Amino acid sequence: MLVLRLARIGRAKYPTYRIVAAESARAATGKFVQVLGHYNPHTKELVLKTDDIQRHIANGAQPSNTVVKLLQREKVELPTWVKLKVKTVKKAAAPVAETAAAAEAPAE
Repeated sequence: MLVLRLARIGRAKYPTYRIVAAESARAATGKFVQVLGHYNPHTKELVLKTDDIQRHIANGAQPSNTVVKLLQREKVELPTWVKLKVKTVKKAAAPVAETAAAAEAPAE
């Protein structure tokens, strides 16, 4: 399956990224099918090949969360099935006995 993701390039402690179409089984910085743009997080510069990106997505390529955010920032038309995945945090249940005892203790 083809994915659209960021591949880190640049010197030490100053990362810049390529937006690439790659096989999902490959390493993040391994071989890729095509370079679709680049992004510099320090200057917020973003260059995209929107025609190629839309062609890959139309053929079923799955964009990563970061790529979806960058495409939305540039107002690129995305299909309805492309969704931003949001992590849900489950809150741990507080022990009832400890909270009830703390509430009944007199305040000094």
